Amino acid sequence: MSDQYIYAVGRIRVMETKLLDAAKINRMAEAPDAEEALKILGETEYAAHLADLQGANQFEEVLAVEQRCVYLELRKMLPDSALIDLFAHQFDYHNLKVLLKAARLKENRDDLLIPDVGNIPLEVLVMAVSAGDFSQLPERMRTAAEKISADFQPQLVDLLLDQALYAELLAGAKRLRSPFLQGYFTTLIDFLNIKTFIRVKRLNRSADFLAGALLPSGKLNLLELLSLEDPLDVMVERLADTPYVQVVAAGLASYQQTETLTRYEKLVDNYMLEFIKKAKHTVVGPEPIVGYLLAKENELKLIRIIMVGKINQLPVEEIRERLRDVYV
Repeated sequence: MSDQYIYAVGRIRVMETKLLDAAKINRMAEAPDAEEALKILGETEYAAHLADLQGANQFEEVLAVEQRCVYLELRKMLPDSALIDLFAHQFDYHNLKVLLKAARLKENRDDLLIPDVGNIPLEVLVMAVSAGDFSQLPERMRTAAEKISADFQPQLVDLLLDQALYAELLAGAKRLRSPFLQGYFTTLIDFLNIKTFIRVKRLNRSADFLAGALLPSGKLNLLELLSLEDPLDVMVERLADTPYVQVVAAGLASYQQTETLTRYEKLVDNYMLEFIKKAKHTVVGPEPIVGYLLAKENELKLIRIIMVGKINQLPVEEIRERLRDVYV
């Protein structure tokens, strides 16, 4: 398994040197406005994508082009694209969510679609939703789409497709025989399920609703560990013996003050970034490729946070508070 990654890992080590470091991110955050932040980005590998940009408000076009380029480059450098295809599933599921909601609400939301990155051509998904025939889609996606189509409820679109997506990701990690990937996805599922528990409790929904809302195959069995009847503070005590306790404690403290999960989400992103940094120490194998891909996604998120903040004229400190760590 490892031999096929030798060439790619060598390329990745060079590509890692071009990732934005903390100094560059800080300069963008400290820029006086969005235009200046974009100029700083123009000093990096993103410069080639900025040439035809009409203004800072179009920054998403730059991120979309960079994302497509990264996935294309990684697919080209590997003899088998299964590893990259695994992460590309998220875009197929995102596009299907957008199309199903838009069709039912009779809206055009093409601006939310992400073309040319996923595994399923956009026109195939458009045709499936338009015809109400999902038979050509992968099994998990097809089953979820048929359930949604038979009994459309807006909240079920995300729920059923997310459950199918994460089942797909875990199955793919097992096929690739990668403990690293399996650990990554199960950890992410646990954090997402903890967030779901908090939201379900806030909405005062039932235990049955919670059971139906949780993602499959995490390490934690929240239905056994926690009760919706208990105060939220109990969560920290019940998770004390898990690796997640510090993130949950700090995120929950912020949530109880602000009634938002913004801080928790940032802490989770930083935890997951530390998880993938282990890939730096792997000489041969899929880990460095995965590490780079997820580091790039984190970088795109950082740029988006800064640009949105600048366009909305948020104070520098408020933007800084929202920033995640960097991979390099």
